[in-house]
Amino acid sequence: MSVDGRVSIDLVCDGGRVVEAIVMPPRPVALGPIVRARPAREVVSAIGSLFSVCGIAQSAASVEAAEAALEIGTDRRTKQARRLLVLAETLREHLLRIGLDTARLAGEPADGKTLRRAMGLPQRLKQGLFPGGDAFVPGVCVGMPGAEAAETAPEAGYLTQSVVYEGEKPLGEMDRDAFAEWAMERSTVAARLIAPVLARGWAMIGHPETTNGGNGHLLKEASADTSCLARQAGAPLVRAFLSENGGAGLAARLAARLVEASKLPGQIAGGLAALRDVADGSEVPTCEVFRDENGGRFATAFAEAARGRLEHRIVLNDDRIADYAITAPTSIHFAESGIAARSLSALAASRREDLAVQADLLVRAIDPCVGYDVRFR
Repeated sequence: MSVDGRVSIDLVCDGGRVVEAIVMPPRPVALGPIVRARPAREVVSAIGSLFSVCGIAQSAASVEAAEAALEIGTDRRTKQARRLLVLAETLREHLLRIGLDTARLAGEPADGKTLRRAMGLPQRLKQGLFPGGDAFVPGVCVGMPGAEAAETAPEAGYLTQSVVYEGEKPLGEMDRDAFAEWAMERSTVAARLIAPVLARGWAMIGHPETTNGGNGHLLKEASADTSCLARQAGAPLVRAFLSENGGAGLAARLAARLVEASKLPGQIAGGLAALRDVADGSEVPTCEVFRDENGGRFATAFAEAARGRLEHRIVLNDDRIADYAITAPTSIHFAESGIAARSLSALAASRREDLAVQADLLVRAIDPCVGYDVRFR
């Protein structure tokens, strides 16, 4: 069973210019009635299997909310290990998206062997960290990372260097000229994605033309953007592709994905090393628990997935589910006036074929995981 849906996009065009983008996010699934009255542990353990998109991040947010509502102390090492699994899943999604987009734009076959290795990263890390059980059972405790877990860090580094970037200077510290020069060398899969985007003058396509003022590096009206652009907006390379009013086009979003992917292997390696320094039995505070007048307990937890921030809210009565709600970044980014609709409305090209390619690239730059359909009117 999967409860993932598809985004529906209709682009109303006048010649080669999009005048309106009609975007409908996936229909939200009312999960609460489906799982109501079931034991919280049973429901949380099954959450990941309900989603084909960001299943690990979904599980991580779910178990954190459940442990808080169940008033179960969370072991510090376990919480860190779960976070590493989310990072591995995020890296997998970025590498897959880069590989598949390059194959389509550059007209070259995807490197199936490398992408299959990337696909296996999260599961390998999970087996190395939680060999005796499920990582997302409330109250589970992780042991010391084993050899298989340790091997995933250099594997993640190798794959990222092959697909994204291999260089002494951090990718995120490049300026636009250095980035363009690197892209034109076409030394990695990601460089071969960026090169035609820059060569065709598409760096700023999808940049919303209207703004009500700035909010940090992002548009005020785009403050609901929780994608990797929001997480990496402070990187000099990403800032270099933002407009004067802080608006982001295609190049800024692609640069944010590349910058984040290039950082993740180091974060995974550092996190694995830190696990060995955590004292057994040390706990971290759980997220805040609230109580209603009937004695029910509810808590909300978040996970930063490849496509943005996931929020899970659990309400319990006697350790059974009274209500369960999920807010997914796709439902926000692809809302009626969300970042996708505003960005797609700014597209223009002399040929319909180019407009279709631009729309596909932009949608996937906003959300690397979502299924979608684009129609032109």
